[in-house]
Amino acid sequence: MKHKFLKFYLIKIKEVFSFLTRIRFVKIKSNKNILIYGISRGGTTLLAETLVKLLNARLVWEPLFPHNKSNFSAINPYSVEQYSKFQLGWHPHIASENDKAVNSYFDEFFSLKIRNIRFYRFTNPKTFKSSNYTIHKFCFGNFMYSYFQKRYNFKSIILLRHPFAIAASSLGFGDNYNWHKENFDSWSYTDSKKSGDFFKGYLDKYDLIVSGFSLLVFQAVTQFIYALSHIDKDNSIIVYYEDLVQFPEEAFKAIQKISDQPLDYNLFLRMLSRQSFSSQKNHTKKNTMEQLSKWKTVASDKDFTTD
Repeated sequence: MKHKFLKFYLIKIKEVFSFLTRIRFVKIKSNKNILIYGISRGGTTLLAETLVKLLNARLVWEPLFPHNKSNFSAINPYSVEQYSKFQLGWHPHIASENDKAVNSYFDEFFSLKIRNIRFYRFTNPKTFKSSNYTIHKFCFGNFMYSYFQKRYNFKSIILLRHPFAIAASSLGFGDNYNWHKENFDSWSYTDSKKSGDFFKGYLDKYDLIVSGFSLLVFQAVTQFIYALSHIDKDNSIIVYYEDLVQFPEEAFKAIQKISDQPLDYNLFLRMLSRQSFSSQKNHTKKNTMEQLSKWKTVASDKDFTTD
């Protein structure tokens, strides 16, 4: 047990040292942001890893995740207190375009002036300074899409996956989604001080949720619909997870166009053939069609009926 604790703290010490010496205070000369919108178990890690490799890019990991407050937040390199103070919850949404505090925060964030280990844990510190691109991976950002595009007009990718496949993958992913199985009948979107009454628009739709499976489908569908209904056609593209793994050439063309530079198609294919680091061992099937149709062995009529 002591050996495990010692190993854990050594890893943390190395992580902090690397962050402070190679990321925290480094001046960046060039940066173009590309935003990925998706949902948990929807393929965002696979796509983000692929783009990071293709563009030799930095990676910002789930900056809208509602982390718990850190001790000594003013000096703690893990602290996300600047974001957490807004208390936007699991599904952040900004109702006003004129909120000075929120606008100021995200202006600094997208200028890469707000840095902590939680956001940059999976970026390569060796190439942080020299990279020209930064990939921002959002599984909790779909309801922020309109706000971000109106204010920043960034190149963005909306990654869609069959909602049934998302639900099946989630429920089969260890114990992470046990809460959904046990509390589906009490779940609802919750408004924050910054979202106004936005989520009240879903009050008459919760009777569609009758199981953990249908809850996850509901979340995927409502979040995808919001992003798609506000899509910025000039600066955003839609990529389907199913196309990434079955028809990668079309997805590659769209991604190459939005990146504004030639990309290596063979490297793209090699990256897609790997299992992303957020997947459990053997969770991803090698056979493409078997992978895409796994959800059919999980979903049933009882997931959508009250009888």
